[in-house]
Amino acid sequence: MAISPIPKYGHRLLVRPDNTVEIGTFEVDLPSSQQVLIETDSTLISAGTELGTQEQDRQQPFTPGYSNAGRILALGDGVEGYQVGDRVLSLGHHASHVTVSDAPQSLVKLPDGASFAAGTFGVLGSVSIHGVRKAKLEFGERLMITGMGVVGQLALQLAKLTGCDQAIAVDLIDQRLEKADISGATHILNPTTCDLKSQVQQLTEGRGLDVVIEASGYPDLLPELFDLMRIGGRIVLLGSIWHRKVELDLMPFHEKELIMIGAHQPKCPTTPTAIFPWTQQYNRAQILKYICQGTLNVDHLISHQLPYTEAETAYRLLRDQRDQSLGVILKWGT
Repeated sequence: MAISPIPKYGHRLLVRPDNTVEIGTFEVDLPSSQQVLIETDSTLISAGTELGTQEQDRQQPFTPGYSNAGRILALGDGVEGYQVGDRVLSLGHHASHVTVSDAPQSLVKLPDGASFAAGTFGVLGSVSIHGVRKAKLEFGERLMITGMGVVGQLALQLAKLTGCDQAIAVDLIDQRLEKADISGATHILNPTTCDLKSQVQQLTEGRGLDVVIEASGYPDLLPELFDLMRIGGRIVLLGSIWHRKVELDLMPFHEKELIMIGAHQPKCPTTPTAIFPWTQQYNRAQILKYICQGTLNVDHLISHQLPYTEAETAYRLLRDQRDQSLGVILKWGT
């Protein structure tokens, strides 16, 4: 296998304060100690985080992205367990070349059976697996997941592995619910075309939901979710909230003794402990293992693979044409 030479310049996305997306040029430096230089093949856009970031007031441009799959071009001193040519997943930005620090803890090797495109799902998959763990699902429980973006779709598939009795998928877009059906939902519900409360009451035989994993990132759903839960039910906040606010009447929450759980994946440790061995690297490796085994299906979640030069189109699809877009991958190879 021929290894590409290290170029003098690379390309990366730049999001300007007015949210226009440009392709910028930068000098590619050799990695220093504990760093790895990666030539990118594919990056996955994290719609919730990246579009949410673009909604914030900013004065300076930034390079988005944190789901990067590529091949190692060079290693700095002190990096063990990796070699030039290895196919890896990292938290690198949307760029043709990325320098990753704190290697090898911040890298995961791609299994031989996983393509670069499939491998980019390892990071968002680690977000989903963290949320499912926080839910502490039990056999026979009745679960609902709201928001069938990539994180919600992966959380749905992972939740099915826990033995929950029902896995109800909810979204406002029928095309995403069709994907959820492929992901293994026992029922799909669109609140714009059905009475969500009556449907949940019927499906749970009047008991209410044991668990909701909220993956849409819109907290204005919470009052309705309170109404759908059983006494002692659990609500896991998995979606990117981005400082959105909602006015809540907490009396239903109090009367039902509900439990609300935040699930913010960056809080996973990078060093395992006896109490919590599920590190960020472990979670990403587990997702890649599931993808390689076929336990997790990501192929149906890829709606577009576009060259990085069409990044503006990619973001427009995710922002304005959500019925036609889901997992949008940027390709950086020649």
